[in-house]
Amino acid sequence: MRKLLPILLTILLLSSCGNHEKKSIKNKISSNNGKTLMAIFAHPDDEIVISPMLSKYQKEGVNIHLVIVTDGRNGVTPHANIPAGDILAKTRSEEALCVTRTLGINSPIFLNYIDGDLAQKENINSFDEKIDSLFTKYRPNTVISFGPGGQYGHPDHRIVSNVVTEVFQRETSESLQNLLYYGYPKEISNTNVSFNTDLVQWLNDNLKRTQKRFLTYRIPFNKEDLLLGHTASYCHKSQYTPEAIDDLIKIVRQADSVIYFRSWNGSNEIKNNIFD
Repeated sequence: MRKLLPILLTILLLSSCGNHEKKSIKNKISSNNGKTLMAIFAHPDDEIVISPMLSKYQKEGVNIHLVIVTDGRNGVTPHANIPAGDILAKTRSEEALCVTRTLGINSPIFLNYIDGDLAQKENINSFDEKIDSLFTKYRPNTVISFGPGGQYGHPDHRIVSNVVTEVFQRETSESLQNLLYYGYPKEISNTNVSFNTDLVQWLNDNLKRTQKRFLTYRIPFNKEDLLLGHTASYCHKSQYTPEAIDDLIKIVRQADSVIYFRSWNGSNEIKNNIFD
């Protein structure tokens, strides 16, 4: 009996730890249920880099709104052979709807600016007003957008980051609590990753990276989330070949299986939940 006692105690301890871990995960899911996340990006397809995270929080009962600022009518690609204009804009809106349906989140909110025209003064002013109205209407707890670098320096991305930040810092409140900038760690170079498409190789080489110490929100995702995000990203047929999507997901997967964010007002504490 004396020999069995240590074994029984070990079994009980492991069982207790397992139950505590399951309870902790359950409490986290429960605490996120009913929260609202608003992701604001410039073009249909910009959400690809955070798609596993959208899958994760959808499963936790978070109310997710994807805001797409431009209609993407100028995003002509050789493989799709769709001319710039209304047909391409309609195609890209259908692709974005395919993404949200696949992820199980709310239908996209389209602001319908023309890509490349956001820098015009009248557009910046009305864009400011529209973001303000969205915050008032949907009352998100956390807002996600590009960082100042605009992911790879795209002017539309930079303007979206700028205007979203301006409105947030003016309207932040007890309900509108957090603005997070998507970022990719400078310390992860992906030099050992073999990309099969020149497009994604260029994107990887031109990422405006952030020092990892500033990226204090580190949101883990599992294989199921990665697979669903990967599947949803295939919806963007007018912009990427399947091979290019596979390459983009390589970039997402290489970042330690987490999505990195930097908080607008800074934080020294490492966090693994965007609602903390």
